[in-house]
Amino acid sequence: MTAFKKFIKRVRANSRVPVAVLSVLLVVAGFALLTQEATRESNSRKSPEMLQFERAPDAWLANQRNVSELIKSADAGQVATVALANGHPGLVLYTLKSGAKASVTVPGCTVIGCSGTALDKLAERSAAQGFALVGVDVDPRTKSQHLLDLLGAIVSPLIIIATMGIGFFVLMRLQTGMGGGASTLSERPELKFDDAIGNEEAKAALNRVKAFMHDPSAYVKLGAAAPRGVLLVGPPGTGKTLLAKALAGESKANFIAVDGSYFTATYYGAGVAKVKALFKLARKHAPCVLFIDEVDGIGKRSRGTEGGGAESEMNRIINRVLVEMDGFEAMDNVVVVAATNHENNIDEAMRRPGRFDMLVRLAKPTLPERAKLFDLYLAKVTSDGSADTAALARMTPGLTPADIANIVNKAASSAAEKGAAQVTSDHVLRAIETQLLGGEISPVRDLLTEGTRVRLAYHEAGHAMIGHWTGAGLVERVTIEPRGQALGVTYMTRGTEDPLYKQNELVSRLAMMLGGREAELMVLDSVSSGASDDLKRASELAIEMVGSLGFSETSGLLSVGGIPKELLGPDIQAAVLQEARKL
Repeated sequence: MTAFKKFIKRVRANSRVPVAVLSVLLVVAGFALLTQEATRESNSRKSPEMLQFERAPDAWLANQRNVSELIKSADAGQVATVALANGHPGLVLYTLKSGAKASVTVPGCTVIGCSGTALDKLAERSAAQGFALVGVDVDPRTKSQHLLDLLGAIVSPLIIIATMGIGFFVLMRLQTGMGGGASTLSERPELKFDDAIGNEEAKAALNRVKAFMHDPSAYVKLGAAAPRGVLLVGPPGTGKTLLAKALAGESKANFIAVDGSYFTATYYGAGVAKVKALFKLARKHAPCVLFIDEVDGIGKRSRGTEGGGAESEMNRIINRVLVEMDGFEAMDNVVVVAATNHENNIDEAMRRPGRFDMLVRLAKPTLPERAKLFDLYLAKVTSDGSADTAALARMTPGLTPADIANIVNKAASSAAEKGAAQVTSDHVLRAIETQLLGGEISPVRDLLTEGTRVRLAYHEAGHAMIGHWTGAGLVERVTIEPRGQALGVTYMTRGTEDPLYKQNELVSRLAMMLGGREAELMVLDSVSSGASDDLKRASELAIEMVGSLGFSETSGLLSVGGIPKELLGPDIQAAVLQEARKL
């Protein structure tokens, strides 16, 4: 049965051109028959004299005479028939009683009459002299000219239709992803899991997929369900695309990459056609990893009457993707890897078993991983080796591999702009400040007086000294150079990413936050508004310590967040604020 179906498909595929040619021939033949029938019906209503002129007009056209000769012959009663040509004003054919045939050109003479011309009152002459006056359909062109014009009349519409058809075909090919450049096909990437720093848990999960792609027959023998879809979930810049490429490299598979917007199309139904073409391409290049980035662009299904035609088309695209994935066989050796930053936007039907049922979460790099990332990217630029990557890693908590790559690139760009031969530690530190705080060109730079700069220096020194003495953290860098909205910054890091904070550590952080204001007061005998942000953050931390973390002497382990609002009276609020002030 399968062989028969393949034969039918082959016949259909190979018969498209002959069928198209046959269709065109049938249309042309039908047009010719209709024209012939119309001509036959028209001739049946014409007189013999008219038909004689129309069937062989060349006999008259070959003998051009002067109009005066026609008038002379008519006055002498020698004219048998005069014919006025329809569609060619001024052309007059006539036959003498002797059988001679001739033609004349009389500008202004039409089948209606020849008033105002040399043949004025031709109708009266016809009645008086007894010759026939008829209107005929005569073409004065030669046979070759007539044939060329006929071909032009037939070919011109065909060219227009063909051009429109080709244009529509090309647009549809582009819309359905078959026009080139619609997807990226990489012939077996060289990347490995070791090239992607961090996310060891994700790599371990993807090793299962690697094992399947290396030997899918082992799954078939044991009756195990082959992995079909992997959903990579993580913040932007955490390396989802890199891991997908590494999976293809580890599996020695081809890599096809698209994103969610690839499936959108101008024409209704073109998105579904794109899905079919994409999965056909993946099967053709098996073993293959098909990567769909930002899959949430198609993964959210509209419900009921929600949305309009666009949402309905998106539902059809989702359904087609699911149908294609359900149609995978183990020996197809194709795995679909999808990536998203918005897990909640993925339709539940896409995550059921047999589809994107393998969920792999990616996290931001840890402290040691950030140090390795700085080592990796600094090795790719001309660096003097002065950068302390461990310190850089401590200063960049929460940054992704993409952020770190961007920092190193900014440092290299800054070095190039300043004419430096190598990227130094200062270039990297300034790039970090730009990444975290904003550009070097601050709007308040020129507004700072010398006295304000001195106050800022004492303020930041107070933060640094108190932080160091109390053990609040490691002082990495102190600057009074304005960045964005910050007039000065003291970079202090924990030295560890332990998720737990001890009470004495938080108290030290409170002291560090207030150290800047105290330094102003001790040295300059006055305070400024520069501590406003410090006071805000210190107040938030103190209230959280007393009201949520159980670091309270009066309320003990009571958490304000767990008290119902109707029981949270002014006395409890006052007690929390009072103890926060003590801290």
